[in-house]
Amino acid sequence: MKKRCPFCHGEVEIPEALEASAFCGCGAYGQVTLISNAHSFLEKAKRALHIEAGRLGRVIEVVDGGILFEGKEEPAIIQWAKKPK
Repeated sequence: MKKRCPFCHGEVEIPEALEASAFCGCGAYGQVTLISNAHSFLEKAKRALHIEAGRLGRVIEVVDGGILFEGKEEPAIIQWAKKPK
């Protein structure tokens, strides 16, 4: 499925599957997950964007991209992250 990146508004192809992920040309990282697992996105995004675990300050911007489809018993959402400029 094609989704728009919330940072640059470019189209990104993302598979309609749980734990699917993609990078936008602007450097943003998007991942599909169940809403109950949304809390784990920040750490996954830091690893995907190669951000040091102990780094302090504003190191990442996170945006909720909304519901994509219904999972087994709950909605699947997409979340996006990008290093701030």
